[in-house]
Amino acid sequence: QGAGGGTDTQTRQLAEAMKAVSGFDNIIVENITGGSTGIGTNAVIESEADGYTLLMYGTYVICGTMTGYTDGFEKMDMVAGLDLEPFMIAVRRDSSFKTLKDVIEYAKANPGKVTLGNAGATATTGVVAYGLNVACGNIFNVVNFNGGAELIPAVLGGHCDVGIFSQSEVKANLDNLLPVAFLGDGHSVVAEFTSVPNLEEAGYGDLNVPGGCFRGITCAKGTPDDVKAWLADTIEKAFNTDSFQTWLKDNGILPQFTKLEEFEKFNADLVETMKPILKATGLAQGKYA
Repeated sequence: QGAGGGTDTQTRQLAEAMKAVSGFDNIIVENITGGSTGIGTNAVIESEADGYTLLMYGTYVICGTMTGYTDGFEKMDMVAGLDLEPFMIAVRRDSSFKTLKDVIEYAKANPGKVTLGNAGATATTGVVAYGLNVACGNIFNVVNFNGGAELIPAVLGGHCDVGIFSQSEVKANLDNLLPVAFLGDGHSVVAEFTSVPNLEEAGYGDLNVPGGCFRGITCAKGTPDDVKAWLADTIEKAFNTDSFQTWLKDNGILPQFTKLEEFEKFNADLVETMKPILKATGLAQGKYA
């Protein structure tokens, strides 16, 4: 992921909390971009299985695995699951579009003229974008960016009409971004977003797209059990610090902590949930198609 997006921001919050609870200052965040997050994922897969190289894993890695960009979860050990962050559809605040209905009706009347941006072809927001496009009759020009860090300035600069963002990305740019739909269950718990309509309220409750992104920490397959146990325990302590919990709450991110075997099961269930969605978009490859 690139610097400045929702995943990067959360990674840095967690790293600071891990430093505080572990007493180690040499916990370093590195941004490796490209290949719809596949290059960074593969860098961790190919690293020494010693626990010193970790991945901020997410639903995007599941998408990347099923679409053939990376071996992803098939060659990783699960360390700690963290949380779920809802997605939002947003436009530039001075856009002529003020609702999701405005966006879709204009796109239907002008097929291919509305650019629908996302964080990458196999990023979870990419799957949402392709799924939304297919469900609406292929009316959008879907544009893939290199993470949310590139999508944000593209929409703010008027180079992309509509974007699918993590909720924290919209919150960080609320002066300039107008959310037109909340994709999570029910409503956002963030005060600024409680009135943003969900898909059903916006008139599109039949759209079957992922409502958000799960995030967790993984490492290369074969990492020793005692190393993974230390990492999982340290991450759990960091996760439960007041600073990290406050950050989650302020950004409307939903806690979903699991570790080791429990995380393995959670991830397997998530994979099964994503299979029909990936198939419907036509992006799935190999045994997942």
